[in-house]
Amino acid sequence: MKFLVALALAVSPLLSAAYTVDPPTTAAPDTIEDCTLWAVATSTSTCADLIEQGYALTLDQFNAYNPSQAAACNLTVGQSYCIEKNWSIPDPLPTSTSSAAPGPTGPVTDPATLLAVCRAQGSYVEYCERCLYHCQYETTYIEMCFDSIFGLINRYDSDCWQHGGRDCANQAADRVCPKQ
Repeated sequence: MKFLVALALAVSPLLSAAYTVDPPTTAAPDTIEDCTLWAVATSTSTCADLIEQGYALTLDQFNAYNPSQAAACNLTVGQSYCIEKNWSIPDPLPTSTSSAAPGPTGPVTDPATLLAVCRAQGSYVEYCERCLYHCQYETTYIEMCFDSIFGLINRYDSDCWQHGGRDCANQAADRVCPKQ
């Protein structure tokens, strides 16, 4: 009898995923283990509905967290889907070697002007040089462009801190304005 109890204790962790936060219902076996927030599919749920429940979640992130959903969004009613990962664990670097599509064309704002406007924003100014490319084609609403970029960095930064992450501002800036 003692042998069976010991065997059950030794094997049971191997039979279930070791999630950071346990899902409220069954999750697909290929769902990431470092999930911290779940959404349960209902009969009327769509992938877009679940993505909206995640804070600043993108379709690419949803597919990365729930790989079985990547090809086609066929939700199972009652199943849990990951909508947020542990922010203290960095995302893996992309492995694709394909060249990026050409960016937008049009007038480009002078980099010195962009830098001056960015530094006048007052928040996350240490990331200005990294984030300039986001606003280089903006000629009218440059301040709003940087405000939007820094707002997104702030959201990622805040989410990271709320989940006990470290070096959150740098991680958030790496997501929004990756080093090139």
